[in-house]
Amino acid sequence: MSKKGNGEGTIYYSESLKRWVGQFVQYRKSDGSLKRKSLYGKTRKEVRDKMTIAMAEVQTNSYIENSNVSLVEIMEERLENQLALNQIIESTYIRTKANIQIIKDNMQISEMRIQDITINDINKSLKTVTNYSNSVLKKLCGLLSSAYDIAVVNKIVNSNPFRIAGAIIRPKSDKETKKVDALTIEEQKAFIAQLENYYEPYKTIFYIATYSGMRIGEILALTAEDIDYKNRVIHVKRTITRDKEDNIIIGKTTKTYSGQRDIPIINELFKVLKDRPILLNQKELLFREKDHPISPNVVNAHFKRICKNAEIRVIKVPTNSHGRKIMMNSSKVNTHMLRHTFATRCIESGMQAVVLSKILGHKEIQTTLDTYTSVFEKFKNDEVEKINALMSELH
Repeated sequence: MSKKGNGEGTIYYSESLKRWVGQFVQYRKSDGSLKRKSLYGKTRKEVRDKMTIAMAEVQTNSYIENSNVSLVEIMEERLENQLALNQIIESTYIRTKANIQIIKDNMQISEMRIQDITINDINKSLKTVTNYSNSVLKKLCGLLSSAYDIAVVNKIVNSNPFRIAGAIIRPKSDKETKKVDALTIEEQKAFIAQLENYYEPYKTIFYIATYSGMRIGEILALTAEDIDYKNRVIHVKRTITRDKEDNIIIGKTTKTYSGQRDIPIINELFKVLKDRPILLNQKELLFREKDHPISPNVVNAHFKRICKNAEIRVIKVPTNSHGRKIMMNSSKVNTHMLRHTFATRCIESGMQAVVLSKILGHKEIQTTLDTYTSVFEKFKNDEVEKINALMSELH
């Protein structure tokens, strides 16, 4: 027999369950039907108290359903949906999947129900991944926060602790932050000198990298129609990437959507490009090995060879037993140094950060400022020294 409390939904005793049952309308579904919620207790008062709290939470939009879902399950489902909906490219899928694996391998909260995780649990887990770089830690926190956002929308939890001021202590890496490694002016001159007698297509690839700041993957994805000689700009539309099977492919877009941009062709680069024969098929890749894109790893190997020939970042050992001079790399060199070299020269020339950010394809100007903090600081100090020198001449 049903017993209804005043404004408390329906409460009745179930003979089959031997328990008191309370029911109330939680919300109306999209098809117009009602979603009802049932609560149980040993006494009528216990059920009434539970319903009072639950119905108040529904009214304040803070009621949550009991769920066994974990943070990792939410992250993995979101990642698969992003790929299926073409929101991310396959290389981003691979990198994100690797970061989720870091969370699964290192953080205890990955195995817990999201509803059981406390703020203290999150902070304790974040302490276990400080051996990763700051950039990785930023991505891990971003993944966790996004999972909580989804859980809030689906009424699995009431709030995202990452969006509560002071709740989550963002970890700092145990590793020293990498400084921008660019070629000095003298090293750049030596590198360019070596390029003059180097063979194609790598000669042109390195000229573009040195004088445009483009990523190597972006250069390797260029077609003839991307070079606009009339307006002297390069249309950056896509990049070399990898599919889920780790095969090299031409991506549909750049590393990030903000990476799609037009880069001005400066005079030194125009001198190189204007003499390059225009391909008959404007949609063919400018740089390729037979019918396949060139691998960035192959380009990197050529870069190391040129640096060694130019004696850039090498240790010179006088002679060996045969009287031959031996040179060994004293530090790791890679093609990304050319992007940093271009950016450094731009800053040294006085280019504004907002302009450089657009050329480099950074999503936010803060990324440019953070990446090249030491370069901007050195430039500022050099400019101050010029002022000091000028002022001293006036006295």
